[in-house]
Amino acid sequence: SSHHTSRAAEARVPWADSMAEGTPDEMDDAAPLQAKMDRVHWVPLESNPDILNEFAHKAGMSEKWQFVDIFSLDLLDMVPEGAVAVTLLFKCTKVLSEFKLAQRARIEKDTQTVSEGLVYLKQYIGNACGTIACIHSLANNEKAIGLEQETPLGKFLAEIKGKSPAEAGALLADAKDLHAASEESASGGQTAAPEATASTDHHFIAFVEKDGDVYELDGGKAFPINHGKIPSDGNFLQAAARVIQTNFMDLDKTEIEFNMMALAPAE
Repeated sequence: SSHHTSRAAEARVPWADSMAEGTPDEMDDAAPLQAKMDRVHWVPLESNPDILNEFAHKAGMSEKWQFVDIFSLDLLDMVPEGAVAVTLLFKCTKVLSEFKLAQRARIEKDTQTVSEGLVYLKQYIGNACGTIACIHSLANNEKAIGLEQETPLGKFLAEIKGKSPAEAGALLADAKDLHAASEESASGGQTAAPEATASTDHHFIAFVEKDGDVYELDGGKAFPINHGKIPSDGNFLQAAARVIQTNFMDLDKTEIEFNMMALAPAE
């Protein structure tokens, strides 16, 4: 609905540490790894297309693609046609945390289909959820955006091929080129970038399409979430917007801090 403006000044906060949103049971299988990663923190990227584009271009995205603001779910036609990913910044509220736990229990009981072609990383690095949302957006559209193999992200994707989400998330901590690109981009933000170890209460995730399904990719959740098929009379952007409306905005109507961007062709 239109009162959820993603331009809200307070939504221009730096990207958050999803571990704040994580629950202990999600970390059980990765306890030793988590202990190691607790010492790894990146400076959070700000929720701002300029910052995201700077990081994405350094990582290997061609100049033919860009992240742009989605000002409101009622203004999707302002986004250039052909969007292939959507990012969402939201505040970690009690309502959303409870929904997340119930969602996990439901999927573990009923199971879900997850495309073998999906690239998904668990988040173990403090404050890296913005960087990971960007990586998820680019990595799952490698062919569409013409990602070259010798770029920092191209090399990283080759390295994590066939690895589990946990292994891929751990390898990101050692990806020096991507870390450098992220830190350089973070320092150029509109708001002063917080310390790498600062705790934030916002979280940033990505939505992509694979095999006709819309996926929510959140490195702080137990697994990717398959939100189902894109309707035959619609497109990815409309389908992702509907998922965001239903699974985030409508759940907590008191919360207006949502900020969205789309990865779309540069005009």
